[in-house]
Amino acid sequence: MRIEIQLRIVGDDNSVISEGEIVHFDKGDDRLEAIGLSFNEAKAALAGIQGGVVTAQAASFLARHRSCDLCGSLLLSKGPGLTRFRTAFGTIALNSPRFHHCSCQPGTARTFSPLNLLLTERIAPELLYLETRWASLVSFGMTADLLKDVLPIDSTADASTIRRHLYKVATRHEADLTSEQPDGLDEGPVNGQPFPQAAVIVGIDGGYVRNWRDKQHNFEVVVGKSMAAGRDDRYFGLVRSQDEQPGRRFREVLRSQDLPVTQPVTMLTDGGDSVRGLVGELSPGAAHLLDWFRAT
Repeated sequence: MRIEIQLRIVGDDNSVISEGEIVHFDKGDDRLEAIGLSFNEAKAALAGIQGGVVTAQAASFLARHRSCDLCGSLLLSKGPGLTRFRTAFGTIALNSPRFHHCSCQPGTARTFSPLNLLLTERIAPELLYLETRWASLVSFGMTADLLKDVLPIDSTADASTIRRHLYKVATRHEADLTSEQPDGLDEGPVNGQPFPQAAVIVGIDGGYVRNWRDKQHNFEVVVGKSMAAGRDDRYFGLVRSQDEQPGRRFREVLRSQDLPVTQPVTMLTDGGDSVRGLVGELSPGAAHLLDWFRAT
């Protein structure tokens, strides 16, 4: 049995814009393992479809930016170019020509690449999400192996690249936290009055991670879980020696649960000096209790 898959891009008027390459498979039907697409066959099909879609979208964007935005004159081409766009279904090589700016726009750079206006990042958000999500749960190397197993990304995923992407995303989140307005603590109740204090329970605990290059040094990691009636649970973590304002991180957790940042909470800890001292920094006025394990 021969199976052929071809991508056809159709415009709003049902006209065929482009047709991709035909992906074909020779399949049997007499063995269980031959039924359906294998991993390799599915990845080949996804890579072919993704390549056709992204290429057609890039070509459409370039066609719309072939003329001057102000006067409509056709822009002179400086020459061809090539850029690569990493997606969850393969790395796509795209034509990225450079054009001369129109003479009606003095003072601007002489040439530009329109595709750079579209591809502000060279990695698709979906792939970045998968990399950072799994790298926050398992090691960078295991994340790379997992993504290679299930996605047609081949050698484009490696531990060092994933580590760099995770750091970039974390830095962006830190910047979002530090942009909190000074009057953020005055935020009123969300959707009515705050919950009763007993309805929002936050458990925090800490542990020390050793620096394996210098075994005389370690750092403390604190993790927590916020539980509110009728809300999804939220998790958070921080490094005590690095996070100068842990309260901002916790207030973001409350916001993600659709709670006011002034929401009274009950904090459960093991009674250790470090986490007990952190309670007031996370939520001034929070009730502090020993967790059930220590209390018994």
